[in-house]
Amino acid sequence: GESREAWLGSRLSRIGASDVKAYAKPESVPKYVAAKIRPRTFFGNETTESGHRWEPMILAYLGIPGNKAFVHSPHNVRFGCTPGGVQDEGTFTLAEAKARDGVIKPNPDAGEWRQLAWQLMCFPEAELVKFGTVTLLRNEDGDFEVRENGYSVLDVYRDHPKITAATALIVPIAEQVLAALDAAQTAMKEVPF
Repeated sequence: GESREAWLGSRLSRIGASDVKAYAKPESVPKYVAAKIRPRTFFGNETTESGHRWEPMILAYLGIPGNKAFVHSPHNVRFGCTPGGVQDEGTFTLAEAKARDGVIKPNPDAGEWRQLAWQLMCFPEAELVKFGTVTLLRNEDGDFEVRENGYSVLDVYRDHPKITAATALIVPIAEQVLAALDAAQTAMKEVPF
């Protein structure tokens, strides 16, 4: 996880939590496959930089050590995730940290519920994910700072109805995406140019 290039490379033929965030409809599998095959064009912006900057502070608020490793599911080595934090002493807990720039939104949106479900699927030993957010507002200088009482945490257990529903949705989609990726790679090998 220390090398961004190696981390990105390890995800090319695997499905990660950031992939499944978009997996909302089974009929959109061709779109999801195209997103995996298409050359990467997004390399971050002010919002992603803010998330990287604030993640360690959110994890400190949660009391969970940070994580940079891409971890494979024991059920399928091509399924994996990089939770923001992992605490394996006591109650096995994952952490997901989100910086909310100018928005008060302490709860996960639909895509984030799918990410949390994927993390719990990849870590069957985890009992929950702590979903931590910080609300940031611009100060007079134009810099983001923490809003008063801006940190929040939601404990998301694996039996939460939204986790159960998300898991039932995303796992079959991910299996279809992998099958299509494999078929595309086989077809590319058979093309004589």
